[in-house]
Amino acid sequence: MIADKYKQLIEDFLDEKITANEFQTQYFKTFIKSDDRLGDELFLILNGVFESAECYWHECLPGQETSFEISEQQLRKEVNEALIKLNELQAED
Repeated sequence: MIADKYKQLIEDFLDEKITANEFQTQYFKTFIKSDDRLGDELFLILNGVFESAECYWHECLPGQETSFEISEQQLRKEVNEALIKLNELQAED
C-alpha cells in the first residue's frame, strides 16, 4: 500500500529513531515529491500529518502551542493519531 512509506517514517519518529526535525524534513520531501494517487481518506490523513509537521517549531514548548506553532510533544500526539487512522484504513482494505 502507498501508505507504507509514510507509516515507516511515522513509526521511526514515534520510536525515536529519528528526531522531530529529521521527521519534518523527510516527511516534507516524501509528501511533496510523491506522485502517488491517493484516495480521499488517505490524502486527508497524510495531509493532516503534513500540516502538523509544518506547524512544528523546535523552540515551541508544551503548553505554548498556537494555531501556527506546535511543540514536539504535540507533534508526536498528532502523528500518533494519524498512525492509528492509517492502521484503521489499512484494516478496511
